[in-house]
Amino acid sequence: MPLKIVIPSHKRHDAVFSKKLVTDPIICVAESQAEQYRQYNPDCEIVAHPDDVVGLIPKRNWMAEYFGDLFMLDDDVTVCKRLFAEKGEATVEKDRRKIRQIIEDVYDMACMLDINLFGFTSRTTPVMYDEFQWFSLANMITGCSYGVRKSKNAWWNEELKLKEDFWISCYMKYKERRILTDLRYSFSQKGTFVSGGGLAAIRNQEEERRSILFIRKSFGESIQLKGPGNNGRGVTQSKVQYNISCKFKF
Repeated sequence: MPLKIVIPSHKRHDAVFSKKLVTDPIICVAESQAEQYRQYNPDCEIVAHPDDVVGLIPKRNWMAEYFGDLFMLDDDVTVCKRLFAEKGEATVEKDRRKIRQIIEDVYDMACMLDINLFGFTSRTTPVMYDEFQWFSLANMITGCSYGVRKSKNAWWNEELKLKEDFWISCYMKYKERRILTDLRYSFSQKGTFVSGGGLAAIRNQEEERRSILFIRKSFGESIQLKGPGNNGRGVTQSKVQYNISCKFKF
């Protein structure tokens, strides 16, 4: 059977952008929202979960149990980019079948290597691409586009509300020592703090800070605190107290 590509969504029935990227996507929403999603997205299969599954992290746990092997695309993902490009070449992939094949190829590799967490790089431009490193078993995945195979280790801590990509990367690295990250392609989404619906209701500076410190407490120095950021010219202030990165020691 083909890999299930599932879009977790919440109160964005009219703004599921990522459904345009791939063929045969499934949208997963709360039961009370399912009918509205069906009206606005007749081209997609809608799978409903119980209303008492609240929040993205409980939703991911529910989806992993319900679907088994799956790839998850956030509903605000708008573009897939090919990073191995020469100057002047187009980098945006627009063919929905090709993008599905890109996802299925990395899934097939994960199956072959018996790796249960797989995804794509957070790098966004060809200048960041290392032509001598196409794949990684050591890097973390990016949260807007990744998949899990059915594994007893694929689990998200529901004490968290945000930063679950850091959690699942660290947790699976601790449990299984390997993550498969395709460094040739990346998926990008709309700005974190600008979209309505989704996690917008809980995404704020204090919740970001709490989640970051919880993950830091859980995984220690693998989580690097980088301090507040700016736009490179010192003009803008970061909307969170910390930026973080992940550096595994094994």
